[in-house]
Amino acid sequence: MDVFIEHLVKKKPTGTDTAKKVGIILAVVVIAVLCFTFGMVFIGALAFLILCGAIYGAYWLISGMSIEYEYILTNGEIDVDKIIAQRKRKRLVTVSAKTFEAFGPYKPEEHVNRNYDSRILACESETSEGVYYAEFRHGTLGHCLLVFNPDDRIIQGIKSYLPRTVGGYANYGNRPGQD
Repeated sequence: MDVFIEHLVKKKPTGTDTAKKVGIILAVVVIAVLCFTFGMVFIGALAFLILCGAIYGAYWLISGMSIEYEYILTNGEIDVDKIIAQRKRKRLVTVSAKTFEAFGPYKPEEHVNRNYDSRILACESETSEGVYYAEFRHGTLGHCLLVFNPDDRIIQGIKSYLPRTVGGYANYGNRPGQD
């Protein structure tokens, strides 16, 4: 029987994201003031075009900060995609659950001093509830850590493909409402 499960998670904005948005808006306000002050005297039409370009650029940059992650589990193979502003999709990783060296609830303090060739943070937030990690070896990424927010269906699907040495970690959840 084939297994196909999809799950979509929206990234929570951080303080850095908010600061970037405020900076972009302030830059547009400065450009608008300069266009109205100097542009109307010298070159009015060009100043108007510059202002329109700045507003559109600000919209493009701010909407580009809206990030979602999609997890697709197909017969033990997990695809993790990053969706930017619902206009661009980028594949972050494709990995088989059979190759997991470790899998379980994510605790950031346990991975701070570990050496990974690459870390993929594809979750709402590292500190939110229901965050899991998977550690594996990948052909191009090397020793990799994947941090993600799978739902219960994806966890159950992954557990059925895990090697026995890894499977025990999947039984202890950090899902909201579990003890």
